[in-house]
Amino acid sequence: MFPISRYQQDQLVKEDNIDAVGKKLQEYHNQYQEKSKEYDRLYEEYTKTSQEIQMKRTAIEAFNETIKIFEEQCHTQERYSKEYIERFRREGNDKEIERIMMNYEKLKSRLGEIHDSKIRLEQDLKTQALDNRETDKKMNSLKPDLIQLRKIRDQYLVWLNHKGVRQKRINDWLGIKNENTDEGYFVSTEEDENLPHYDEKSWFVGDLNRTQSEDLLLDKPDGAFLIRESSKKGCYACSVVVEGEVKHCVIYSTQRGYGFAEPYNLYSSLKDLVLHYHQTSLVQHNDLLNVRLAYPVYAQMPSSSGPAPRR
Repeated sequence: MFPISRYQQDQLVKEDNIDAVGKKLQEYHNQYQEKSKEYDRLYEEYTKTSQEIQMKRTAIEAFNETIKIFEEQCHTQERYSKEYIERFRREGNDKEIERIMMNYEKLKSRLGEIHDSKIRLEQDLKTQALDNRETDKKMNSLKPDLIQLRKIRDQYLVWLNHKGVRQKRINDWLGIKNENTDEGYFVSTEEDENLPHYDEKSWFVGDLNRTQSEDLLLDKPDGAFLIRESSKKGCYACSVVVEGEVKHCVIYSTQRGYGFAEPYNLYSSLKDLVLHYHQTSLVQHNDLLNVRLAYPVYAQMPSSSGPAPRR
């Protein structure tokens, strides 16, 4: 996501009044939500089928091993059966001959059943693999639509932000119920290009636990922050100083992007998220986090330790 100027944003949004833009935002957001649900459904189906395919491949390998064992047993029984049958024939023991022949036929029959089961499983696997490829194609065909709809929705959000529309009103268009939220929706502008936030090394600390992150942020001013890997699988965490205390919040990583909550999981990278919340307060996601991501932990801190600017 690149910084967007007000002039560029006005060129992207064709409507000329706030209500019209709000309606368009609502329209594109609904389309985005519908496409997202369809993508999530396909993704769940694809994941489930992929697991089933892997299980069937494992089962086929097991069948191959079982078939090998039964073939060896058949070969061994066939070799020894000839000797015993000749002996029992000389002795006139037809009953034992019949028993040996029956056991051999049962073994061959069982081997045939295993072969048939393996063939059926291979056919099912082939069909399922073809279906899964189709599901994957559908997912890939949805991705450009999702990206485009998200970009358009973001353009309308930014336009409304530049016009000073309050977050509560924007949330009404987005269908979000949050009576305590009254924060603007902001993005970075060209004036911010020299921010230390653009250097990921200034705020991303990798695998650091809560206690270590709190130690790292000790005595730092409000708005000092870092991003780390979360103990929650597939997620990240933001640790930020608020009123002299270090608070933590989860950053979700989804197919659509990074964010603290829907529908704000729309940032293509952690850097985009950090740049956005450099200008936007986290209070819209948590009432206890009325602060912006002002000072990366490894960047130069302000000379005074007063509270960071808030919105």
